[in-house]
Amino acid sequence: MHRIRLKGLLLFGGVWLSSFLWLRHDARLALDPPPLLLLTTLTLAILAAGGYGALYYGRRAWRLADTPIARIRSAPQGYVELYGHAGLMEGPPILAPLSLLPCAWYRYQTEERLNQRWQPVDSGESDSLFLLDDGTGRCVINPDGADFIKIRRDVWYGNESGARTHALWGMGAAYRYTEQRLMPGEEVHAIGWFQTVGGLREAPDTRQEVAELLERWKRDPQRMDLFDRRRNGRVDPDEWEAARRAAEQQVRRRQWQQAVEPDVHLLANTGDVTRPFIVAAFREEGRLIRYFQWRAAGCLLAAVLAGSWLLNRI
Repeated sequence: MHRIRLKGLLLFGGVWLSSFLWLRHDARLALDPPPLLLLTTLTLAILAAGGYGALYYGRRAWRLADTPIARIRSAPQGYVELYGHAGLMEGPPILAPLSLLPCAWYRYQTEERLNQRWQPVDSGESDSLFLLDDGTGRCVINPDGADFIKIRRDVWYGNESGARTHALWGMGAAYRYTEQRLMPGEEVHAIGWFQTVGGLREAPDTRQEVAELLERWKRDPQRMDLFDRRRNGRVDPDEWEAARRAAEQQVRRRQWQQAVEPDVHLLANTGDVTRPFIVAAFREEGRLIRYFQWRAAGCLLAAVLAGSWLLNRI
């Protein structure tokens, strides 16, 4: 069964409302001048977009307010909010393509002035992993699918080679360059799906693991020939007991290796639209919540004004 998405529901509501208004006032709308018909259609679009925006931003504000900030060392598995400082993974540095500055994450866009309008010619963003360190541990953040909020943003003008030029508000410049960068050491709020891998997360079931390993060995004739010490074409009871002890030693050795491996904490996209994956360069959680609340309020106001105008038309 397909889930009914919010966008689809609002689109259906907008189409239904416009059809209702058209049938109810068919004669009146037929006499309306084209600009008024266009205004009615535009108002319906604002009503649908405003309603969707209010729910979209409101849900993000609610999720942030409802999810307490966890510490990496003791964070539960699942949907959590973390706060700390951005850091770099080991390996080659991440360089922002336009400024060539080392950073933890970047997004850029190059635009060219064509017919007195800026047209995008190139864009992209980093897909490299980076770290969040809160003092109790470090968490690897996979930026794929994340909504990055209030990240450092630079805009400058220049020529095709990227050399900067002095242009007041871009007048006379041929290219505009925009780059966002999350720098190492910056304060970061992140909310997403938290998972810890490595080590033994729960008590192992040695008997079950030994039985599964022996079952795999049974399907491997070459492996079973190693335990047929009498070379009579079958595995006798004492030979099978030796195979069981060998399987148990292998299982316990693997469990010991897992136990000494360090834990690796990961934060990634939830894959659930009701649980957004957000990364923001904010220190205060309340500021981030207000960021979404103000946008939800603005969208709601637009929807109310559009709805009021439509009601006056009925």
